[in-house]
Amino acid sequence: YALSKILKIKEKSFIKSLKSFKGLSHRHEIFYKKNNKIFINDSKATSFEASRFALKSNKNIFWIVGGLPKLGDKFRLGEVRKNIIKAYIIGKYAKHFKRCLKGKISFELSRTLNNAIISIFKDIKNAKGKKITILLSPASASYDQFKNFEERGNKFKKLTMHYAKRYF
Repeated sequence: YALSKILKIKEKSFIKSLKSFKGLSHRHEIFYKKNNKIFINDSKATSFEASRFALKSNKNIFWIVGGLPKLGDKFRLGEVRKNIIKAYIIGKYAKHFKRCLKGKISFELSRTLNNAIISIFKDIKNAKGKKITILLSPASASYDQFKNFEERGNKFKKLTMHYAKRYF
């Protein structure tokens, strides 16, 4: 904002540009909003530290987590724990993520992205009036089920749009 003033850019133009700004795909990408529900694709978050930002920045989160964990990655939920309603664990290393989350937050072993999305849509169906965040921020690499994080993120967006037609 300060730079726009220095460059003598009109405030209306600056605000219009800011509102229309689209970030990079798969990096805290808000791609769908409906009935107080916000869907965020953060598939690029391949470590817990990378996922922490999204968990810290949002509230009432239904979190899709899992994949190929990074060696030595620590799950320190700390203050972000209060923002998470439930986690949906996907991937071949689900037991690892179960150990990390057990006793800390509510979770379910979904195994696949498709199963996670179906469960989330069922769980959020009754959450009326409250702003909800559905977040794919897997805190791990994608190679156990996907070619790369882009494929995982695109699959999340495709499944979301498919099930949104049924549930909303």
